[in-house]
Amino acid sequence: MRVRTTAIAGLAALALTAASVPALNLLVYSPARAVASYLGDIAAGDAEGARARLLTGTIENAAALTDDALAGAPSLPERVDVTRSETEGRRAVVTAEYDLAGSTRSQEFELTRDDGTWGLYHRWLIDVGELPRLELEIDGASAVRLNSADIEVDREGLPVLFPVEYNVGFAQEYFRSSVESVTALEPGEELSTRLAPQPTEQLREEAEELVHAHLDECVEAKTLLPTGCTFGYDSDNEILGDVSWEMVSYPAVRLRSERNRLVVAPASGVAQIKGRYRDIVTATESDFDETVRFTFTAAVNVEDSGPSIVPLTPGLASGAQAVR
Repeated sequence: MRVRTTAIAGLAALALTAASVPALNLLVYSPARAVASYLGDIAAGDAEGARARLLTGTIENAAALTDDALAGAPSLPERVDVTRSETEGRRAVVTAEYDLAGSTRSQEFELTRDDGTWGLYHRWLIDVGELPRLELEIDGASAVRLNSADIEVDREGLPVLFPVEYNVGFAQEYFRSSVESVTALEPGEELSTRLAPQPTEQLREEAEELVHAHLDECVEAKTLLPTGCTFGYDSDNEILGDVSWEMVSYPAVRLRSERNRLVVAPASGVAQIKGRYRDIVTATESDFDETVRFTFTAAVNVEDSGPSIVPLTPGLASGAQAVR
């Protein structure tokens, strides 16, 4: 008798479940609810939950499809409202309104119904085909920060979730960029942004150390025109013995881009030369002590081992001339 009672109870439960399926499919497992849930997952920063509601092609690089890529976003969908839902067989079209980046937007979502759970409850997936793809034009960095995610740069572009406003930029040891904003709204959308590298203060400081070291080596010379240096002294008189150089004022080091390369912007420096000469007319011997003003500039290269400088063609300012 107990076995029969249990069986009847089970059949009754199945009957009640079967009877509830249409109502649940209409209210809980509906296309409208699928879209609202997807936008809710995006708004909550739940990338995994959002991806589970999408029907996409093959995704080879999911580095930007993470919670970190949603965290810290300047704007995520708010005040979501499903305004229309139409179903025909296993296909549906849902229109939703939401606020993003200061504007109210209306968007259509196409959905496909899969086999569902236990063959009873419907499971609607947003059919996007291809996710939006972010193409990055970047020099000077191998990784970027996308909202709160640090991501290696991919030449093929980065698939991203939508609708989301992203901040993208980079800050590395020697180069940084300004932060650019880009908004992904539609499936298959091609987005692009260019990040122009700017030298960091650390790079400027290390370049300054290199410039000082170069000039300190130059003033060790004992000749009128130190080899490979950007200053020299011209004299028609006969120089007696060696001369001595001293740096009085180093050029200020400021970095800038010039013809697709990074350079130390031309800047003035001051050196001092001392020695003894014989006048070519009177044969009188005298000491001399002269101030030499010069201009310094150099190309700056950054390799894995760190920065280096290559002094460019000397630009000699007033008071300093190449030895004839």
